[in-house]
Amino acid sequence: MENRDLFVSKYTQYLLVDSVKQQYDAFERGFLLCSSPLTSQLSGLELQLLICGTPELDFRQLRESAKVEGFDADDPYIESFWKILSSFDIFQKQKFLKFVTGSDRAPAFGLKEIRMSVQKNGVEPTERLPTAYTCFSVLLLPRYASCEKLQRLLLRAIDESEGFGLQ
Repeated sequence: MENRDLFVSKYTQYLLVDSVKQQYDAFERGFLLCSSPLTSQLSGLELQLLICGTPELDFRQLRESAKVEGFDADDPYIESFWKILSSFDIFQKQKFLKFVTGSDRAPAFGLKEIRMSVQKNGVEPTERLPTAYTCFSVLLLPRYASCEKLQRLLLRAIDESEGFGLQ
């Protein structure tokens, strides 16, 4: 019986402590950063802003920092794209941002910090939806025949996208 108790004790120690020590140590180091002198100088709201980003979405900043590839920057189609985005309500803007970047919030210093790229991805006739590479903030945008179709398929893409399925 003594041997069994020792085995259970050692096995439990291994499963709960030893086997995850490296991961736990990294987590602990990161957690301890929260109590550094730097964070003690920040208010709770400032710390939340740095960690979570801002819920305010100024799409003018995003437009100014975005790079356009495959279209001329002054192309009326791209102008229509930005006009459509600016007409979105806050929930649609959050969905669009999540679709392109993987996060529905702006970085702490605003959308100008996102280096989004809008790239041409095919021409009419197409029913291909816009797609995105969230790791690189790249929007692959087909050139549709009308602005109405652009808006309809862009909304469909952001409404039906799942990302990694994490909420």
